[in-house]
Amino acid sequence: MDIILLGGSNSVVKNGLRIGLENKDITLHNYALGLSTSLQNLYELIRHEKTINKSDFLISESNINDYLSPMSLNIILRNIDYFYEELYKANKITIVLILPIPACNDKSKAINEAHRKNCAYYGFNLIDVDLYYQKNNLYDFDQNYKFHPMPLAMQELGKNIIKNLHSFKKSKENIICSKRKFHIFAPSNLAKIEHKNSFFCEKTTKIKAGEKIIFPKELKNYQILGIHTWNHTSSSTHAISSINIENSSFKLVKNFGLINTFQDIQNEKAICDEQTFLYVNTQIIKQSEESSGLSIANEKTPRLDYVDLIGILLLENDNTRIEYKNHPTNAHDSLIPPIAFYKELVLEYHELKKLDMQTFLQSQNHNLLRFLNHKGLKNEYEIFIHQNNKLYGASLRIKERLSYKLGEAIMKNSKSYLNCFKIPFELRKVKKEHFKNQKDQKNLPPLKAYADYKHAQIAKTHLPYLLGNALLRASRTPFKIGYLSLPFKLKKIAKNYKKKI
Repeated sequence: MDIILLGGSNSVVKNGLRIGLENKDITLHNYALGLSTSLQNLYELIRHEKTINKSDFLISESNINDYLSPMSLNIILRNIDYFYEELYKANKITIVLILPIPACNDKSKAINEAHRKNCAYYGFNLIDVDLYYQKNNLYDFDQNYKFHPMPLAMQELGKNIIKNLHSFKKSKENIICSKRKFHIFAPSNLAKIEHKNSFFCEKTTKIKAGEKIIFPKELKNYQILGIHTWNHTSSSTHAISSINIENSSFKLVKNFGLINTFQDIQNEKAICDEQTFLYVNTQIIKQSEESSGLSIANEKTPRLDYVDLIGILLLENDNTRIEYKNHPTNAHDSLIPPIAFYKELVLEYHELKKLDMQTFLQSQNHNLLRFLNHKGLKNEYEIFIHQNNKLYGASLRIKERLSYKLGEAIMKNSKSYLNCFKIPFELRKVKKEHFKNQKDQKNLPPLKAYADYKHAQIAKTHLPYLLGNALLRASRTPFKIGYLSLPFKLKKIAKNYKKKI
């Protein structure tokens, strides 16, 4: 059975999704490429049309890279629509993953909705991991993985997909599509050079400075959508190639790094005429648009006098627009591993390790003080520490306050209705334990004496501190009347906090 995988680095990363999809009964064709958007997925559909025609399933994920793209949102959404129509034309059982974007803003919402809308319209099978994260409040946890959702969980998702291939449905039939025509151009009159590593193998065309590549006249009125390169050099890890494409109507200057990369084109006026040409720019000229994963070059950035070009994606100028209507989605969210449970395990392990370390350090410190006391050096040691060491741990001091502990108890027990009834008892227990341990907190220096005092101020903006503070304020009102409005205040605090993150 043949499966095509399209996507970004989440489909390439070690121990991630692709490992879960690999199986002795499966031939996996992985056309994913890091830092590449839905447009690169479309490019691969065109480039590997013969292999795709023989395949059984298509799996796609690209929403995270769509979000990370420096292109304008209108261009990103346009390219998403282009991609899904070509995906539908491939006529395969299609599975789309919407992975979590750890940034809840208008851009991420628009991109995810564009993917959901297209999945519903064409009848693709959808696994909405982002929605799962949203429901289980996992975005903060996921930020540790920097746009690569827990790889082992993604590996488990891949295994679940393979186990349940029989449950995925075919796409809708007889949907009217546009007559868009895409084309991939690469110079045919120059020698091909093979570049390869442990994952990729590509045939490139080396275009040197001084060479001018003329676009064929048959590409007149075709719009340039994206460019695929893979520059090889041993001179510098920070060098770039700069490509100029121009004719009488437009001039495009675009930079490319050394990795295998597909870059979308922002300029909608980049339309070929009979005299469109490409050449390598060795001069220090500002690029006309930003490139994904590439910092802006300056006069000190080394420039290659060549570019290793793989292909240029073009579209025959077409203004067709698809009108989308609301359609039910083929959702398969039950295949998502229990990542919320994994989070609890990770946090529990982290707390146990932290407790072990604190116990060990306290034991060592106790032994040291006993030894110094035995030698009559304890006073000299304390004077030395006070004079030479900066104090750290201001945020820990805040987290040891009663307000923070009460807030943590509220959050921990508000995840289910059953646990909500336990809250008063848990709060009483926390309060009792806190005052029991207050002796250890006496004679500590003021917070402003700590080198990381700013961290304490940040800790005061954390949700547990805000909730606990509101509870303490309510308890200090005459006749405890503040408790009547407390539930509403806590709900408002939590809502405002979620808006900020």
